[in-house]
Amino acid sequence: MEKSFTKEDRLFKKNLSLYILIILIFSHSTAFSQETFCKQIANYTMDVKLNTENKTIKATEILSWTNDTSYPTNELRFHLYWNAFQNNMSTFLTEAARRSRSISSFKEEDWGHCRVDTIKIMANPFFEESDLMPFMEFQHPDDGNLFDQTVFSVVLPRAIRPGQTIQLRIEFESKVPRPISRTGVYKDYYFIAQWFPKIGVFADGQWNCHQYHSASEYFADYGTYDVRITLPSSFIIGATGERRGKTDNNDGTTTHHFHQHSVHDFAWTASPRFLETIESFEFAPGKTTEITLLLQPQHKRLKDRYMNAVKNAIKYCSLFYGDYPYTTATCVDPAYNSRSGGMEYPTLFTGGAYFITWKGISRPEGVTIHEFGHGYFYGLVGTNEFENAWMDEGFTSFLDTEVYHAAYGEPVYNRTYFGIPVTFKDVRIPIESDGISRHRQTSNMDEMQRFAWEFLEGGSYGANSYSKASLMLRTLKRFMGQDLFSEMIKAYSQRFWFKHPRPEDFYAVVSEYAGRDMSWFLDQFVYGSGKLDYAIGKISSQRVKQPQGWFDGEYIKRQIKEDRYNSEVIVRRLGEVRLPVDVLVVFEDGEEIRETWDGQYRWKRFTYLKPSRIKKAVVDPEFKYVLDINRTNNSMMRKPDKLAPFKWVSNWMAWLQHALEFFTIIGG
Repeated sequence: MEKSFTKEDRLFKKNLSLYILIILIFSHSTAFSQETFCKQIANYTMDVKLNTENKTIKATEILSWTNDTSYPTNELRFHLYWNAFQNNMSTFLTEAARRSRSISSFKEEDWGHCRVDTIKIMANPFFEESDLMPFMEFQHPDDGNLFDQTVFSVVLPRAIRPGQTIQLRIEFESKVPRPISRTGVYKDYYFIAQWFPKIGVFADGQWNCHQYHSASEYFADYGTYDVRITLPSSFIIGATGERRGKTDNNDGTTTHHFHQHSVHDFAWTASPRFLETIESFEFAPGKTTEITLLLQPQHKRLKDRYMNAVKNAIKYCSLFYGDYPYTTATCVDPAYNSRSGGMEYPTLFTGGAYFITWKGISRPEGVTIHEFGHGYFYGLVGTNEFENAWMDEGFTSFLDTEVYHAAYGEPVYNRTYFGIPVTFKDVRIPIESDGISRHRQTSNMDEMQRFAWEFLEGGSYGANSYSKASLMLRTLKRFMGQDLFSEMIKAYSQRFWFKHPRPEDFYAVVSEYAGRDMSWFLDQFVYGSGKLDYAIGKISSQRVKQPQGWFDGEYIKRQIKEDRYNSEVIVRRLGEVRLPVDVLVVFEDGEEIRETWDGQYRWKRFTYLKPSRIKKAVVDPEFKYVLDINRTNNSMMRKPDKLAPFKWVSNWMAWLQHALEFFTIIGG
């Protein structure tokens, strides 16, 4: 049978030599950058120039994207995040206005944008060169807002089949906005994030490429970034990845070269004021990473605290969730008023400290650990932050509390008065209390699993995505037992490095390690908004009555015998969440009885015939369920402790005295 050749086959033969050349170039690049950790699906080579006079970025981007699915696609979709800041009618700023985030003070030069000037297909074995600009069209997949230009698509001359690669040359200009949403320029401090045309994620035969929302973050595929950034020579720069060198251009500018494989984003910062410190840190035998700290001059006294926080984060995250795989970690102390503090990008993250910070205050340590921790849950475990925010923020909130307590112990309680932090050294914050107040305030507003922009309000988004999810994990840890949970969470982490897990993937790992289907447990928190609240409803002990009177024609006179007591404990389920719960009953003679209740019905009565009265009863005595919204009703004494109110008043008076002393100092 004669073999027929299609146009695609002829094109492949024609470009075979080019195909071989591309393989050789990519192989050389891979060898130069060490072995990659995963498939490099979205690869960017960028040449970037920062103009500090008009605060613009002009860049050329070469994107190599591989269709790593079993579905063809005849279009590509991209994010243009900075277009959220070009007018007040964008989806981001419309939603922000509902949450009282005002941009009314923006001047003409404060707005930002990302404009694509050219987008072309580069010739490769699968495609001929062609101009895609005529086919560029803005999309509004989430809300139909025609004023929003944060997502665009291009129709291709033919479909990209599974396994095929397309290469695009994109020229674009970005106007750096006034500080907003953890990016922008403040005086001579630049923090540049989500700044370039960024391809979405193609999965299950469709593009996952959401508009930019005020409460959402990001989602992208892994790849290699090779970026050269030109800016004034006086600037000190930090960026995602390894420093590959710099070139003095003899015109007052310097070009810095950064390279990193197996990441899904690239961010950078620059300022002439940074104090730069670089240290090599061996966090495990034979395993080392280079830590770069970029510090604001007024925070130079915090250098050791920042550096130790990064080292503790690397050490304990490696122990709890798997060895940190990258060769670099860059911590940025953000400029005051830059709105860039407390944010994460691959190998680069921002910390944050109060204007006045002293020993005992958990900043910058707490925020530094949290943002580095995102390098695991968002960075290595590439969850969809648009759709499953709790799998990002909740896991990282759990992580930062675990790491902080392992490294520093219980933090000291502190409050801020007129921007000045005040510590109460005698008051420690136990790990169980982390996030519970926030959860109490919004517990029945929303379910935890919602798209980030669909929560009732910002408080509900934060409480569900951060606090409730973290509390759920701590509850699960105490329910499963520390050793088993630790094995499970580390397995989940490493199993989904460089992948995009969904809730059902986490469910599967939990059930695997628990040895049974755990959806009955997880569903109540992930897809429910009910409260967890178990309480002791009543305790009583009554002396057993001795027989006295006529019984069957015989008169019986009361006799003195050994006392016995009929006692009962009523345990109640006041919330909607149903879990098995332990009950501890303590008697006055020291005897203790432990009961277990399935927690399904609204109440359960336990009765006893004992020679001693009940002293107290406690439901959930080990405090497994840190999600319990009201711990004050978990225990009850048969006789009230008359000294307890005096103890509370005494503590409150001590705190009040500290506060009055502080204000006296300020007033004086």
